[in-house]
Amino acid sequence: MKDIKISDNIFEQIKDFDHFNLTEEQNLLINKLILNKELKVRYKDYGLCKECKQPKITYGWCQCKFQQNFKNWTSGNNEINEFIQKLQLNAKYYSKILEWIEYDRFENIEYLTKGGFGTSYKAIWKDGYIEYWNSENNQWKRGKKSDETYPVVLKCLHNSQDITVEFLKE
Repeated sequence: MKDIKISDNIFEQIKDFDHFNLTEEQNLLINKLILNKELKVRYKDYGLCKECKQPKITYGWCQCKFQQNFKNWTSGNNEINEFIQKLQLNAKYYSKILEWIEYDRFENIEYLTKGGFGTSYKAIWKDGYIEYWNSENNQWKRGKKSDETYPVVLKCLHNSQDITVEFLKE
């Protein structure tokens, strides 16, 4: 499915509007220019990303921030990468963001149990979840405070080199 976007021409016409306080005239113009319902709702709710010139997907970030970061990580499995990327591009809440996290970002890893599909461990995630994009530092702002810990369960899957998207969806 092709991505539907607003044109540069539309962006230029509406970029300086306060999407929270549109005048009646501005609102009529938005309704005339942005025909796609989803894009119109996103614009009115979250405003425009100045970088990619598209309506943001939520308050804290735009899809382009995830897309820019795709080249900086890999699971080593293209199907898993695409699965994670799709979820990231559709995440509207920080609690719904799935990330590939490198092993060195965990500490205090302890064995829990072994099951039919893999072995489970508990650990502390050093970084914490993504909260929003910090434009000043050009990086993700993480939800971790200095005194907080983020306990997680790690699952080491047997024969994970052959994992499929169907398995991940379960």
